[in-house]
Amino acid sequence: MLFYFAALLAAAVILIISQPGKESNRWATFFVSCASIGGLVDTAEALGWELAAFLLELANHTLTPYGALIFCIVYSELFRTRARTILKFVLLLPVVLLAVLFFAWGREIHYMPLLVFVAPYYLASCALLVAAFAKERDRRKKTNRLMTLFIIAPSLLAALLFINVGRAIDPAFSFFSYIAGFIGYSLFAGVLLAFLSGSGVLGVKLRLERDPLESAIEAVSSGTALLNHTIKNEIGKISLSADNIKSTLLRDVRPEPDIPSAAVEEQLQIIANSAQHMLAMVTRIHGQTQEIVLLERPHRLADIAEACVRHHMPMFAERGIFAQIVRKADPEVMCDAVHLQEVLGNLLRNAAEAIRPGAGGDIRIVLAPAKRGGVTITVRDNGRGIPKRQLDRVLEPFYTTKGRGGNFGLGLTYCYQVMQQSGGSLRIESAEGEGTAVSLYFPGNKVTSMHRPD
Repeated sequence: MLFYFAALLAAAVILIISQPGKESNRWATFFVSCASIGGLVDTAEALGWELAAFLLELANHTLTPYGALIFCIVYSELFRTRARTILKFVLLLPVVLLAVLFFAWGREIHYMPLLVFVAPYYLASCALLVAAFAKERDRRKKTNRLMTLFIIAPSLLAALLFINVGRAIDPAFSFFSYIAGFIGYSLFAGVLLAFLSGSGVLGVKLRLERDPLESAIEAVSSGTALLNHTIKNEIGKISLSADNIKSTLLRDVRPEPDIPSAAVEEQLQIIANSAQHMLAMVTRIHGQTQEIVLLERPHRLADIAEACVRHHMPMFAERGIFAQIVRKADPEVMCDAVHLQEVLGNLLRNAAEAIRPGAGGDIRIVLAPAKRGGVTITVRDNGRGIPKRQLDRVLEPFYTTKGRGGNFGLGLTYCYQVMQQSGGSLRIESAEGEGTAVSLYFPGNKVTSMHRPD
């Protein structure tokens, strides 16, 4: 039993270390920790610590299903923030009631009333995992949701059957030999899938939204930060030295007869310009690969979209592009307006550049309710579209379809990062010659209010 405790506690530690700022990880850590303390009950009883043994068993039997259900509620992204807060308190009431009753009944666990409480919690948890998988449209997140379902649901159902149903029928039923196999399965499957998928599951971290693209972004960020530091220092030295040489030559030194001073100045200016260009490029790359920190506040998506369209109107006019906002919904969402405006700006520039100048281009920014709850804001153009062979790679750092030296292939990567940090997702649909649609999805728990569309 101590091994059972140690294994689950280790899993809980990995969960919280992998992504401590993520609410779903914190609740996963809570419920796995509560499950692990069941392994201490026998030890407490053997030491004669009757009260401690009772409290450990009570916490194990009541807080584990509560933690599992709240984890699934948060993870599924099917509930708004207010609804989740209410559910956390409401679902805790039966836990408190059972604790009071079991204390009143002589500090003894009664398994039949416990089963009445536990069964709906575990069954609802599994149902939410299934619903989260079924409603997910993002291909990467859908794969991770499926793996999470396969890892967690069997152990929850096994706990319900062998611990709660078994003990309700026979209080002396020895469940450990049965449940240990399922716990081992979950731990083994979590580690195995994390390595085989290359994406992590709840992390393996057990990290729910972890995928290969995020790993690539992290690698780029850390490598680029170090490279930027070195290059920036060296460019600064080159630029300063060029300026000093230029000043010295013009003030103190007469050039040789066969080297006109204008030619010397021109060459030094080329060096200075090149250094400045490299410095600007490094600064831009660093700015788009460092960690994004969001300051979320309630904002109307329509206001942000309108500001973006106004800002890009000169470019639209120059290219003969008609841009409009279509409001099928008018939501207010929790977001970072500065980063979201930059995301939309990237998408609008990409859309404009995909349309041949003077070709009668059309760009639509569509605000609409999402089928799975929440809302989407979609930038749709009638440009050249993205070839199918390139579509799966456009979110990769430094990959670009534009074929221009001035483009670093980081715009969509940045957009993806912002939406991931926002708890949403980014989806791209495109066909060559038919245009592109990029959808930003905000889950229901990010929607603070819904106004009537104009």
